[in-house]
Amino acid sequence: MYKIFFLFMAVIAVPCFSQTKTLWDGEANPASCNKAYGSVVSGSDAFAGDVCFRAEPDKFHMPKIGFNCSNAWRADISGFDELRFFIKSNQNLQTTSIRLTTYFAQSNWVDIGSYIQGAGGITTDYKEVRIPLTLFKKQGYDLTSIEYLEFATTTLNQLFFFIDDIQVVDLKSPKLSLQPVSSRVLKISISERFDTTGCYKNANYSLASQAEPAYLQQQHPIKIGRHHYVKDLLPTSGVPIVAYELYLIFDKPLTNAGLYNLTVTDIRDLSGNAAALDTAFTFNDLAIYGNVKANQVGYLPDSPKLGKLGNFLGDAWFMPVDSVNTPVFEVRDEADQVVYSGVSKFLKADSSFSGELVLDLDFSEVTIPGTYYLYVEGYGRSETFTIADEVYDDLHKHTARSLYYQRSGKLDSQHADNWQRGGLPALVAEIHSSHASSPLYSASDPAVGSKIPMSQGWLDAGDYGRYVPTAASALFILFTAFELYPQKFPDNYYNIPESGNSIPDLLDEIKYETDWLKQMQAANGGVYFRVTPATWSTGLPEDEVSTLFVSEKTTQSTALFAAAMAMAARNMKAYFPNYAQNCLDMAKKAWGFLQLHPQASVPVNVPGISAGPYPDPIDLDNRAWAAAELYKTTGEVMYNNTFLEYYAKIPHEFHATMSWAHHTFKAAWAYSTTKFPVSNAPVAEFKSKLNTEVLVNYNHRTMNIHAYHGAYHPFKGYVGYGTFGMAQSYAFDYIMFSYLLSKPELLDLAKIQLDIPLGNNPLSKSMITGVGKNAPKFPLHWSTVQNKHTEPVPGIPVFGPAASLVMNRPSSFAIQDSANRYPYGFKKEDPYPVLRRYTDAREAVEMSEFTIQEIAVTIAPFAFFSTAINDALPVHFASFKAQAEQCHVNVHWTTSQEVNADYFVIQRSADAKTFEDIGRVSAAGSSSISKQYRFTDSLPNPRNYYRLKQVDYDGRYQFTRILYAPDACNGMKINVLQKQQNIYEIQTESTENTDLLTGEVVNKRGVPRKRFDINPGIATRFDTFDLPADIYILQIKNQQGYRLYTQKLLVH
Repeated sequence: MYKIFFLFMAVIAVPCFSQTKTLWDGEANPASCNKAYGSVVSGSDAFAGDVCFRAEPDKFHMPKIGFNCSNAWRADISGFDELRFFIKSNQNLQTTSIRLTTYFAQSNWVDIGSYIQGAGGITTDYKEVRIPLTLFKKQGYDLTSIEYLEFATTTLNQLFFFIDDIQVVDLKSPKLSLQPVSSRVLKISISERFDTTGCYKNANYSLASQAEPAYLQQQHPIKIGRHHYVKDLLPTSGVPIVAYELYLIFDKPLTNAGLYNLTVTDIRDLSGNAAALDTAFTFNDLAIYGNVKANQVGYLPDSPKLGKLGNFLGDAWFMPVDSVNTPVFEVRDEADQVVYSGVSKFLKADSSFSGELVLDLDFSEVTIPGTYYLYVEGYGRSETFTIADEVYDDLHKHTARSLYYQRSGKLDSQHADNWQRGGLPALVAEIHSSHASSPLYSASDPAVGSKIPMSQGWLDAGDYGRYVPTAASALFILFTAFELYPQKFPDNYYNIPESGNSIPDLLDEIKYETDWLKQMQAANGGVYFRVTPATWSTGLPEDEVSTLFVSEKTTQSTALFAAAMAMAARNMKAYFPNYAQNCLDMAKKAWGFLQLHPQASVPVNVPGISAGPYPDPIDLDNRAWAAAELYKTTGEVMYNNTFLEYYAKIPHEFHATMSWAHHTFKAAWAYSTTKFPVSNAPVAEFKSKLNTEVLVNYNHRTMNIHAYHGAYHPFKGYVGYGTFGMAQSYAFDYIMFSYLLSKPELLDLAKIQLDIPLGNNPLSKSMITGVGKNAPKFPLHWSTVQNKHTEPVPGIPVFGPAASLVMNRPSSFAIQDSANRYPYGFKKEDPYPVLRRYTDAREAVEMSEFTIQEIAVTIAPFAFFSTAINDALPVHFASFKAQAEQCHVNVHWTTSQEVNADYFVIQRSADAKTFEDIGRVSAAGSSSISKQYRFTDSLPNPRNYYRLKQVDYDGRYQFTRILYAPDACNGMKINVLQKQQNIYEIQTESTENTDLLTGEVVNKRGVPRKRFDINPGIATRFDTFDLPADIYILQIKNQQGYRLYTQKLLVH
């Protein structure tokens, strides 16, 4: 059981005075005031100044006065307490009812009779009215936006009311609450925006304890940090929900389980209302404070396992952590037992990106499946995570199913679970009038205004358009994954309508997209750019009743279509032979159109159509990709020659691997992976640049520049549209490169990238819906349309943090406003850490949206690392691992099913190209239960690549993926002998390494207790007589700190 955090809080009432906000007084620009059934009049009828509003109700009409001329249009008054105004009438002893309205709601009606100050109702003399604002609030409308004050109808003739000085008043003190952050930091949360004038006065905060020696006398913080940020936006009104925080940093640490008392004085809101806090609390460092981060889903047993320690304290910046004598951390299991301890590693002071002193918590040595959490004394614990071979199985399914949820058609309850819905009503789309002026328009094309069939296909993103550029890019990712590891894509796995047809579910889902894509080709082979409504959609797909318009043909889209259809023909041939042939025919037809139209189309910009522009002014890279895919599918020489022609005309830059606008990488990949003869020069250059440029750049960014190991740009202003939160894109890059370059060691880097969107990031938030403890709730997705579904569909990858938002939406200003985000983060270059610039809100498009391209590149790596197995294969491998242990390499594998299996051949290579047989293990024959196998390579090389060759009784065979395992002895043989009790001798042999080694004896918490040098080739003795009796660990490391050898020592 975890210790419970006790908090006793009392907000002390302090005498307060009110401050008003004027909604209307008519004195500024009275002629511009919005009004109805009334007049803005000047003269002696005004209560103060020269202007008032005269309401002129009758039995049919309700007068109203707008707040636009007083800088209060759509103002948020939800935090105020009282509405006040002055009123009189041209007839004595009257009354009326009023309400507040905005564009999306109306408040309750309130009869003002009971709230008139003084008896006698409304008279011919002005009286003040004071109404509690709570009376106006109702379900769904809490006055976060107001536009008008409206008056009720009347049956009396010629009854007028005169109204002046309409104001709201804040009468309540702010609420304060306390939460520890670490043993030296306490956080005060303030319920509303506050006066910052005195918040940095140390004497206003006192911490004391009756039992803890360091706090027997009151202590004041040595430093105070202030922090504001937008947590959320209210539905409909878009009013920001802002977190206001103060961090109190103390010199002396709190004791775990110690009882303390904190007093806070003189915190005032902007109305001058003051509050204080007098709180007793017990400090407990087993709570989750956001300091200790981990992948909230979990880790594969055979993988790097990294957590992080650090936090941001507003304008006090880094949470204090000793970066020299770094903290010890622990891995604890479900029973709270310590299974591993280590020493954290200081990485950097990361002010621009995370705002933290970042420390690495490396627990890669923990490989036993189970449920765990990380703990750091004084800083708290992480979320719980799992270590298991199947840890990514649900992610594979959820992300793949998110493509099903993007289908433009109807989703039924059998397959959509709680997210059933209708589809787009229109099954045809209209040829837009802009086609007539397109240089690619021909007489054979459908006439302007005519309709063509338009069904199926994936909705591109948060909108309901379907676009060729993102479709082609998504298909490249999915087809590439299917070609590299088809065994990971079984049938009957995604619960889609086509499941159970003996065809991989992934191909069934892809076919839903290519069925639509085929409809985008005109009779002459050219391909339309997109099909969309005229305006952005706001409801569910079935609510989109507007006409769908087809935008004009472009050479860019035609080339992308040719590439996509060539891939479809190649990958679907075994399952849909006739369909695949038709795909190839259509790809060739598109290619023929391109030969007749050598000039690139200008980017599409259709007046009256609000849709994704996806501008791409150049088409040479598109054409090169199309030629490469057609050659890879057909082997026809003309496509090889044309590829080389176009490829010679474009820059050979390969960093934009998954871009919808840049296709050089895709072209080079297709050409380099074909089975047909190729020109060696472009293939060699491609592999060389991946090795010497792309991978070098990735490694520099992930391991040197960025403490959270993301491969995003080193300039923080370029972070956005998924460059950090979508690290799964880099993960898939590493997987692809591992195949092409025969570097399976890159797979470990792919796994590290997957930690980022799963919670190992500065915010400790998942960036995939329905995944992890702190997942997005409001992606820009139809499932978060207001009042339709309680949760978003799982598996949607959102873009995540963004340096800036486009300032064409009120929400963008609200999120970035300096009053709401502090330290300042309005501009890209402002100091607020860029990886913390994230608000979970539909309106924050650059943070909350995605496209089908992002979904595809999320499916690909999680499928690769899942245990999914295509049932068509005779032997199902549940796991395959190679681990260096005590100067040997142990190869482990588990099968979940075997059919007609004779034996396994273990093969080893030094370069991942040329393999030799090093062992043979008999198989089970036929079995439907789990079988475990092991082979020990006792003479490994310095670099070792392993694979299994599984051979059937009939001689057929298949290979597993390639694994990399470094020689744990780094070219050195190590043997440790116990000469007598507490006396040991280390013997080493090396043919190439003569550098000094370091011996280190550490206790169970990972704290070093003894160090000594070891000379290779010379026997080194050491003893443990000076250590208390206990169990210790001997570690032998090289000069780079790499651990070569470990052994338990029992000290008596």
